[in-house]
Amino acid sequence: MAVVLAAFLTIGATRASGARSNAERVDAIAKTIKCPVCRSESVFDSKAQASQNIRDEIARQVATGRTDGEIRAYVNDRFKDQGLLLVPPKTGIDSLVWVLPVVAVVLAAGGLAVAFHRWRTVPDVAVTDEDRSIVERYRHEHEDG
Repeated sequence: MAVVLAAFLTIGATRASGARSNAERVDAIAKTIKCPVCRSESVFDSKAQASQNIRDEIARQVATGRTDGEIRAYVNDRFKDQGLLLVPPKTGIDSLVWVLPVVAVVLAAGGLAVAFHRWRTVPDVAVTDEDRSIVERYRHEHEDG
């Protein structure tokens, strides 16, 4: 299961964005950048003038051929104090934000599987003559009593 999950994560992280129109690229990038003046809204969703300005800048940069990552980095650098990226970068140290929770869930599931297996397993215990004599003594003591 862990191998399948790792394969899907690898494919998802390295998958090419495919052929998208410039407008689709602008929208996709705008959805990953937080509005600098709104609370909890992306640049895509916000109607604020600051968000419109950022969408216009994204469109200009898409038209010049910059990659999505370059455009996000540009916006992030321009508003460094505000931390506008809604989605952390998927490269380098920042990729740990994506990988560590998955690893934790897989390890936790594996630990639970091992624990449940141990709890279900009945240990091989043989009854000895001494055990039988203890049971017989107990029966005789309580039958008379």
